Formats: sequence, C-alpha cells, structure tokens
Amino acid sequence: MVNSIAQSQASETATTSRSLDEQTFVRGLVERGEAAYLGKDGKLPPGATHEIVGRGPDGLPIVRRLRFAIR
Repeated sequence: MVNSIAQSQASETATTSRSLDEQTFVRGLVERGEAAYLGKDGKLPPGATHEIVGRGPDGLPIVRRLRFAIR
C-alpha cells in the first residue's frame, strides 16, 4: 500500500515537472524570438523556428515546430 502511494506521488511530481519544463521551453522560444505568428505571406519571420498556433488555458502560446535553426 505504501509503495502505491509513493508511486502515485512520484507520478504526480513527474507530470508537474514535465509541465514546468514545457512552460520554460515555450517561454524561452518566445523570449528569443524563435516562436512567432505566420506573416501575411504564410511564412515565419527570419530567425523563427516555431509557429504560434494558439494559446493554452494558462495563456501560454501553443507552438508547432516548422523548421530547424543551425547555429
């Protein structure tokens, strides 16, 4: 019984960490200018690698990778 409680708590912690990691990743994309809306021509601006396709319930952008950047 104690093991199942510990596993449940570990699972919840992993889910929370994953969400925090995802939030950090998306915020970083936005801050660096790597996430943007498509322009009127249907293309991403220079330097952007991810398209913003919407907003989540927490207001954080939902992104989709369209290209890679090699630095």
